[in-house]
Amino acid sequence: MKLVHKEFNFVFHFKENTRSLLVIEQPGIFFKLVRELTASDYEEESGFILSENDEVLKKKDKLACIVDPLALSLNERKLLSKLGELLKREILSTELLVEGNQIISDLESYIIRIIQRMDWGVVYSDKMEIQSLLKIADIRFDEMQETLIEKILDYMKVSCELLDVKCFVFVHLLSYLTEYEVEKFYEYVHYQKICVLLLESRQPDFAKEFSETVIIDKDSCEIVLNV
Repeated sequence: MKLVHKEFNFVFHFKENTRSLLVIEQPGIFFKLVRELTASDYEEESGFILSENDEVLKKKDKLACIVDPLALSLNERKLLSKLGELLKREILSTELLVEGNQIISDLESYIIRIIQRMDWGVVYSDKMEIQSLLKIADIRFDEMQETLIEKILDYMKVSCELLDVKCFVFVHLLSYLTEYEVEKFYEYVHYQKICVLLLESRQPDFAKEFSETVIIDKDSCEIVLNV
């Protein structure tokens, strides 16, 4: 996996067990690059290129940029949509389908009996299917994380499994985590073989812990610090 930018020389290779850090001290460049990473609807305007085995990947599908870890939720629309698809496939491919069709039939009969009690002309949708049952049940993820690091790791796990996200970019993550939590974070990342880039506006005190560091200083000069 490799991440580059058309306007800069840096190359992040995301090799196994590496810790990648991009420090941007120049505010204008920091804003520009964060905006490019988060504006997934404007793929053609982004200078970032994510590739794997020389094949360019769609950034909006394979890269997730996390600006506010406090706002992370497993129950965001795209994750719930994928969860619904997964549940529907499970039902359609197992004995649950017969039971589901019976429930739909019983529900339609129940609704008809309700409507017949009304004095007005009332209609209902007769196109109920398995998806309708899932919508009624309002199935969602149980978000019971007690700490921020648990919340972050759960979000990464689900995003990788359901959305096939290949790379995560975290903006100012080090402002939220202790050094101990950073170590736990990387233990998980390396075990799961997830590609991660930390984007910061200043060099952290423990920068030596990163094996792949690029600094864009206030004069817009690139400095590569490979350990």
